[in-house]
Amino acid sequence: MKPIVRIVFVIITLNLLLPLLTAGMAFSISDEHSIPPPAKMRAIQDMLGREVVVPENLQRVALLGGPTGQVAFILGVQDRLCAVTNTLRMSQLARMLYPKVEDLPGPRTVAGNINIEELIESRPELVIAGDTDGQIVERKTRIPVAYLDSSMAAGIKELKDEIRFYAKVFQKEDRAEIFAAYLDNTIAFVRSRTSDIPIDKRKKVFNGYHANHLVTLGGDTFLQERIEAAGCLNAAAPVSTEGKQTGLHAGLGEVTMEQVLAWNPDILVINAGKPEDLYIDARWRAIKAIKTKQVFYQPTGIFIFNRPTAESAVLYPLWLAVMAYPERFQDISLVAEVKKFYKEVMQANLTDQQASDILKGAFEMKIMKGAVH
Repeated sequence: MKPIVRIVFVIITLNLLLPLLTAGMAFSISDEHSIPPPAKMRAIQDMLGREVVVPENLQRVALLGGPTGQVAFILGVQDRLCAVTNTLRMSQLARMLYPKVEDLPGPRTVAGNINIEELIESRPELVIAGDTDGQIVERKTRIPVAYLDSSMAAGIKELKDEIRFYAKVFQKEDRAEIFAAYLDNTIAFVRSRTSDIPIDKRKKVFNGYHANHLVTLGGDTFLQERIEAAGCLNAAAPVSTEGKQTGLHAGLGEVTMEQVLAWNPDILVINAGKPEDLYIDARWRAIKAIKTKQVFYQPTGIFIFNRPTAESAVLYPLWLAVMAYPERFQDISLVAEVKKFYKEVMQANLTDQQASDILKGAFEMKIMKGAVH
């Protein structure tokens, strides 16, 4: 066969065989290494009213807000978290309730400080974050971001809105309503026991944070509503903590010793040191709370209670009311109430010791060791 004829023959043969070979390869690929069809998607609305498209069956979510990790426990979706904050990973109670949380990536330390590579490696289908963190993620990645609308001024209504937003994301609306009803019922119960107390007989409470006990939450923060729900008065109500002071978390403000002496609170709530230290401190001895030994360490659960968290919304008013007016709550066991809350809302069975540790602030002490909020 002549060379030219041979070349033409080969070309014709290849043209005839190529469709068959291609079909065979396609069959082999689709049969043994099938590419899954694209996931079914759905649109959700974040708390700023923005539409975000996510998979219908959302399985990998990164929570980048400090207090928000406890929402996963309320909704029962801990196993859908692929990245969290370092603070949640360090939470002793969170580790007890869900040991795997310690092994999750923690790409976010404080607001505005995110390890983008670590976040990407966690393969989130959605990031839920506040404005600062969310903008960083949107600017540096293509990961969908749903924004929170939470602040230190957020009250009970806003908190329930936030929980319901999370519930729509995870399609756990029933669990959100369990929490909302539990919160409403607890606040109503506390108020039923304290609402008849005259204003001039209500206990004045000062929440004195940090080592010097002079950092507080003013009347423009969430704590105002929670102290009032307990039938008490916020000694720091006149203080405005709007914005952020240097070195302090937004919502926290520093006052002077002279201001505290003038307020003369009946109850002092601290989150550092020991009550016994204040009882022998000459600077504090003129204050009524010191004279009557009414200094208490702030309770702490999965997260610290000096943030507008879901846990503190339920437990802080109840705890404070019992501390302030024990004669009105003689039939109430706080240990039993804490265990009931975690059982019914978070489906977690706490021991008496764990419940007691929450009330004594033992988990706060552990979080404070090296944690950044």
